[in-house]
Amino acid sequence: MTTPAPVKSTARARRAAQRAAAGPRPRLRMGLNGFLVAWLAPNLVMAAIVAALSLIPGLQEFGSLTPLLSVVGIAGLVVGLPLCLLVNVAFRHVTNQWVHVLAYALVGMLYGLVVLTQGAGGVLPMLIPVIGFPAGVLMGLGRMAARPLVDVVTPGAEDPAAA
Repeated sequence: MTTPAPVKSTARARRAAQRAAAGPRPRLRMGLNGFLVAWLAPNLVMAAIVAALSLIPGLQEFGSLTPLLSVVGIAGLVVGLPLCLLVNVAFRHVTNQWVHVLAYALVGMLYGLVVLTQGAGGVLPMLIPVIGFPAGVLMGLGRMAARPLVDVVTPGAEDPAAA
């Protein structure tokens, strides 16, 4: 007895035909300036906040906050940079920019997980929301501030960069 040949789904072929008939979709284009506002500015603000908190004498009773500066920096480079670039590529055809703002806020929330690389003992895991929540808010605000620097490119229309 032989195995029957697999039958391709007609639904998949129909969706592919509809996409081909619809033509290329509009996409968002963010330049370098937009990315610097959306990613670098919130990271710099977060580092400035941590640096300012480390200078307050009343907080020195609980220990030095200076190591937190390196945690924020590592989180920005190791988690933030690649994931923000991935968000830009993955959602380039989603023209609703609020989806991008929420995705950047989610990336900022993941900054707190970098604390786990510093060691899981003591009260250190309790710093996850202390770093993650403000970073999420700042990353969302940074992407929202970059909204004017993002263009919607419609295929077939004249490219504004070429003019």
